[in-house]
Amino acid sequence: MKSVKLRVKAPHKASFGYSVVFRKGDRVEVGREDTEMPGWFWCMNKDGVWSWIPHEYLSRSDSEGTITHDYDTTELTVAVGEILEYLGEVRFWTFCRTSDGRKGWVPTKNLERVIGDGKLDLRTRKRCL
Repeated sequence: MKSVKLRVKAPHKASFGYSVVFRKGDRVEVGREDTEMPGWFWCMNKDGVWSWIPHEYLSRSDSEGTITHDYDTTELTVAVGEILEYLGEVRFWTFCRTSDGRKGWVPTKNLERVIGDGKLDLRTRKRCL
């Protein structure tokens, strides 16, 4: 199957200087839900490090939660024009691979789909992905 390529249409700088890798079954303390991006929860791992976790990766009961799928919080810092490989998407963020093999999240609104030789896929240009 041919991979889906995305072009960065707006730059993104990673929000945090660190990332956290969660494994399925990890227990976390669940804090507040993001008011600007509903469905994202501020969670603390066993080492006391806080990070945003999407609802889709979290089973929660009040202030306790369990990670339901492996999840890496790495965000990519990307520049306009970069081409990325689509790996997945959740709650307005797209998981991508760079040309040098790095993987991480970029806001979906900053990306547009491309085809073959890098030309825009005009059928999907108005709606990312």
